Amino acid sequence: MHVHDLLQLASPDLTLLWGEGPALTREISGVTAAGHQDPARSPRPGELVLSGLEWWTPDDGRATADRFVGALHSAGATALLAGADSSGQVPDALVDSCRAHGIALIAVPAHTTVHALTELVHQHRRVDPGERPTGHDGLPEHDGLPERDQLPEHVNGIRRTAGNQAADELVALLAMPDPAEGAALEDALRACGLPASGPYRVVAATTVGEESGGASDGAVCALAEALRHSPGEPCATGRLPGGEAVALVPAETDAEQRLSLSERWPALYARRPRTPLHAGVSGPVRTPEGLNSALRQARYALAVARAKAPDTARVTAVEDLSTLGALLAGVPEEVRTAFRLRVLGPLAGGGSHRMLLETLEVFLAHDGSWARTAAALQLHVNSVHYRIQRIELLTGRDLSRLEHKLDLQAALLCR
Repeated sequence: MHVHDLLQLASPDLTLLWGEGPALTREISGVTAAGHQDPARSPRPGELVLSGLEWWTPDDGRATADRFVGALHSAGATALLAGADSSGQVPDALVDSCRAHGIALIAVPAHTTVHALTELVHQHRRVDPGERPTGHDGLPEHDGLPERDQLPEHVNGIRRTAGNQAADELVALLAMPDPAEGAALEDALRACGLPASGPYRVVAATTVGEESGGASDGAVCALAEALRHSPGEPCATGRLPGGEAVALVPAETDAEQRLSLSERWPALYARRPRTPLHAGVSGPVRTPEGLNSALRQARYALAVARAKAPDTARVTAVEDLSTLGALLAGVPEEVRTAFRLRVLGPLAGGGSHRMLLETLEVFLAHDGSWARTAAALQLHVNSVHYRIQRIELLTGRDLSRLEHKLDLQAALLCR
């Protein structure tokens, strides 16, 4: 389990005060408490250090914070989880010191205990060989994805990241009609432990009922779980009011992140075959200002995934939309139907025109070749000419023109 995993999946309400890059990808080996100013003899390498800051007073300054955080750094601690001091806040001097030493600083509720954090880390930390049973794909047997009839009530196990206010605020910025200001996006990215510069990809996901604004815990759980077991940098996963789960991940130059998600998504579905799972992945964007358009890409790819596999699981990336048919699959069904009826005219109803519709399909499939169409339909070429003339008359299209052929091909693909 890495530090960024803890931020995404933890049951307590954790708030990242500082942390970026390598500070969030360190492996967590355990949890210890530090109730005194010199914790050097307490933590072991890889441990989280929980401190209620009992040793801090309002008169203390940066030097005191540096002694404490420097000792954590020397001992190899992974991160500092700090409760509020006597004034009810985490001191700014401690934040500055953690930034200087490269130690992630996370604020925790006052009631958080070492036992609770230890149990949490043990539950979610990465699996070592022979340590815990896993499925054939390496995912834990209990992946946190609820059964279909449990979606609205599922609040335990893998916690949905909509409970993480920072992730929700970032996702809300991406969903704004107009692009958010660069400074606001950079602040939101840092609050989620993400780098302030790209490249990034955006992933949108839904499960049963969520495309119409239903319960969204299942998609967030599945998306967070799949990304948790994927290689790469930290990610932030939140939820849109309309029902989608949305994750922002640094883009892998070799598309490793996208491929890994595509491989693990069906494995999650296999555990809960009654719960359709769909995800869409944007192309990489280089700057925070491009994240709004990346979300639109991801949501369109998600619509394609739902259209292609409504009852199972599918991940579609915008790179997969490389054909006219794939592109049109994301167009809303009502729009596709209206376009098909308008372009095909009387042919759209089939019936007595079924023969003409078949002729049109074969003619277009054979690149408008009269001879090959006649051979495929076992007709005389003159019969093909007659049928094409009828099609042109009924549709108002000229099949000698490329744009009219494309219109009719698109209409056929919209069925």
